[in-house]
Amino acid sequence: MLRPALVATTLSLAVSLPTHAEFSFDIGLGSEYLKNGISLTEGKPTYQTGLTYLNDSGLYGGLWASNIDQSDLDIDYEGSAFAGWYLPLSESLALDAGVTHYENFGGDDADGRAYAEGFAKLLVNDAWTFGLRQSEDFQGTDEAHRSLESAYTYQTGTFSIEFYVAQHRFLKTTGTANYGGSRDDYWHFRVGAGRSYNNWDYRLKLERTNLGGDFDAGTAITFSLHRFFNF
Repeated sequence: MLRPALVATTLSLAVSLPTHAEFSFDIGLGSEYLKNGISLTEGKPTYQTGLTYLNDSGLYGGLWASNIDQSDLDIDYEGSAFAGWYLPLSESLALDAGVTHYENFGGDDADGRAYAEGFAKLLVNDAWTFGLRQSEDFQGTDEAHRSLESAYTYQTGTFSIEFYVAQHRFLKTTGTANYGGSRDDYWHFRVGAGRSYNNWDYRLKLERTNLGGDFDAGTAITFSLHRFFNF
């Protein structure tokens, strides 16, 4: 998801200003929708939209949605609601923590896949990120799932370059909670470049996992374009 990173970046610049609230609406197109390195549109384009509330106190929340197009699942859309708090700890350290609730819509397979995921991230100089995400019932499997992730973002003017690595893991494997047989984890790598300018956001990413082709999660190059409206 594009949104959490933009929320944290915006708040890191805003916390020193007088307290006020701001809403941001965005709509965008992408060449493909990848979630945790796994394609949810099987190489086909995606359209996405979201609404975010930001407060200079560090509190934020919002809604986000994307289409889904997978041949083995009768699901049309994924929606999420999120809330969090960005808390500066010192001049160089900040904590970003909250929860995201995911829902699937549109077909018979959408039932029972809703889940909540808590997250906590430590940001160093608003460049290094060390994070943990965990769900106790991931995608309706009744099993816990954890993501450990780290990223470095180099920012110069309106341009940014991101380097990202994560391990995604089921804490217990079952017949439905696995990444092939008894496999419980996989690695996810990403290199991306972006630009945010005049309320437009452009992203070009190269992503790869060490999962097999059964998960549609090999190497992918994606491009996205989003338009933001602040009010």
